[in-house]
Amino acid sequence: TLADVVVVTESDRRSLGRPWLTLAIDVATRMVVGFHLSLDKPSAVAVALVLSQVVLPKDRYLAGRGVDLDWPVSGLPQRLHLDNAKEFRSQALRRGASQYGIEIDYRPPATPHFGGHIERLIGTMMGALRILPGATGRSVAERGDDPEGTAVLSLDELETWLVHQIAGVYHHTLHSSLGKPPITAWREAV
Repeated sequence: TLADVVVVTESDRRSLGRPWLTLAIDVATRMVVGFHLSLDKPSAVAVALVLSQVVLPKDRYLAGRGVDLDWPVSGLPQRLHLDNAKEFRSQALRRGASQYGIEIDYRPPATPHFGGHIERLIGTMMGALRILPGATGRSVAERGDDPEGTAVLSLDELETWLVHQIAGVYHHTLHSSLGKPPITAWREAV
């Protein structure tokens, strides 16, 4: 998903455009289990990077970003629910999933409601981005006067902000479908 915010270079704060955000969610608990933020278009590499974050403990990742939050999810998923985007159709992904005993379910084409959980998470994350300088909004009507001119966050800074938003806010916010925060659902399930 193309993020609704513009990022800038770290050195001279020139606009780099909008980054791509790839998210992974545990459907049962709604915990975000991994994400990848990049200026590169979605690819099999981006999917592999998300899956590596899904599998690995987050402690080192959080410490490397100077983030003191709990994000207790890691491990091999049993199943991946994917849409039909090109990056999810690679032979490497299918081989890797097969090697580790992970089932892949592709949702039928043109049926976004089959991906309701992830689509809702994407909407939640895009909504959170609206408060940031450089936010583009979801439409021309929501776009500010000059998102590129008001942008101040680098890609790395935006990634750290997203970590705080995910592990510090989203995981601890009451989820209407669960009747509890995702972190509570996770702890009860594990």
